[in-house]
Amino acid sequence: MKNMFYCGLLCTSLFFSCTQNPKVALEEKKSNPTPVESLKPADTKLGLPLQPVESILKNFNSFWAYYTQNVELFQDFTPLNAKGELISKQSFLTQMSSGRYFPLVINAKADEHIYRLEKINPKADSFIGAYMEQFSKEELKFHQLRGKPVPNFSFTDVNGKIYTPANTKGKIVLLKCWFIGCVACVKEMPDLNAMVKKYQDRADILFISLASDSKKELQQFLTKVAFDYATVPNQGKYMSDQLNVAAYPTHFLINKEGIVVDVLPDGVQIAKALSKALEKAK
Repeated sequence: MKNMFYCGLLCTSLFFSCTQNPKVALEEKKSNPTPVESLKPADTKLGLPLQPVESILKNFNSFWAYYTQNVELFQDFTPLNAKGELISKQSFLTQMSSGRYFPLVINAKADEHIYRLEKINPKADSFIGAYMEQFSKEELKFHQLRGKPVPNFSFTDVNGKIYTPANTKGKIVLLKCWFIGCVACVKEMPDLNAMVKKYQDRADILFISLASDSKKELQQFLTKVAFDYATVPNQGKYMSDQLNVAAYPTHFLINKEGIVVDVLPDGVQIAKALSKALEKAK
């Protein structure tokens, strides 16, 4: 019963990623790690783990609570190896994608996020390693997309409007990846609509959603649920093959030069990222 419960939990969380076998080219830089000076404790808490390893790995439920409440791999953070030495985010995610490590949160100042690689005890629930392997591989792919041009596209939304790199150049583009049966994807739509309304006078911001559903299915759905993004049907292959999306919803923030700036898990985070990008551009 326990294994069936955890399998169901993982498959519910991963959905499409349960059926995919993504191939990732993992290249790790050969360089001497540099110690992080800021980790020298200023008191009894700074530089120490937020929570004891034993309590985190006690069972899958305790790990799940710890991870979902404290870890956000998409944010900017200081990545440390198992010795507490500074490494690249690429190396950090690559090592975690082996399924042998999890990110141990290190106490830091309020505006800092520090994660240290911590080995998963071989006696720990096997689903912990499986979870870390799956989600680390996904985040590694997104990390490799950031700072690069968005993969070439030609989108035609349900109203017949076409979007290409040429006619979106000079505009900030927010892409939402979703499908009709995704509860979380639908639940966040009111918040996304509020964001669209907030920036309705900005001609340099485009809100586009990519869905795996057909045009007919989306048109029927949109008669019942208000969603103010331009919605593009039949994009399952582009999302999985070009954007490496395995979990939904996933949001992309693309700058005016067509470069991927952020890949984020929900509407709250993408709204923050857009606000931050606009503030930085002033």
